[in-house]
Amino acid sequence: MIFSDSTSSFVNYYKRHGFAATSRRTMLYLQRLFLFPRMVLFYCDLTSPSFITATKNESNDVSVERKTRENDIDPQDLQRIVNFWNPKVFRRHLPERFQRGASLWLIRSAGQLAGYGWTLKGGTIEPHYFMLGSNDVHLFDFLVFPEYRGRKLNPALVGEILRQMAAENRSRAYIECAEWNQPQLNSLKKTGFQLLGVARKQHLLGQTFVRWENPELQLETRQTVVSAKADR
Repeated sequence: MIFSDSTSSFVNYYKRHGFAATSRRTMLYLQRLFLFPRMVLFYCDLTSPSFITATKNESNDVSVERKTRENDIDPQDLQRIVNFWNPKVFRRHLPERFQRGASLWLIRSAGQLAGYGWTLKGGTIEPHYFMLGSNDVHLFDFLVFPEYRGRKLNPALVGEILRQMAAENRSRAYIECAEWNQPQLNSLKKTGFQLLGVARKQHLLGQTFVRWENPELQLETRQTVVSAKADR
């Protein structure tokens, strides 16, 4: 399924941007895949008051909305989100995610849709690096549209989600980022998230294999996982 989605994304990109742009994008994808294959994982203890000190966007023209059903999304917003990457794949993922209980978070700047992100309580959409507790929250698939980047909207969105999750008495929040994605890594430093570890993940014959790349953080990781399992 992952391979099929990737192929569909490249075909869709080719139709929109042509051979030259698609070739450059393919080379960039392969470089990232082979030179930077690891993911950087973060966590936030929502029961601790320390995360409240995370950067808070004070701008009056920024707002965050939470959607739990497709019908709650403004048609223009939905069109913008669906058409940005791969309409076919996103249209399939959208009802699947809402059926799993996921929430779609929208951030607006001056009333216009500027980006979005997803959350899911008690699990992950795809096989994760470890088991989450039933009261934990996973943040995933965040995007700020190109024309709104550089305005600190991603940390504003993440920070607001963390505050709302804490208000709902969730235990921990988790998020991960590819190690090549320096803008996202810098963005997460401005939120309540803390470094958990660096890992590689592979899927083989229906099994998920994880290799942690930083032994000095593995003890902390195991303790977090054990604590998460105890919540289930």
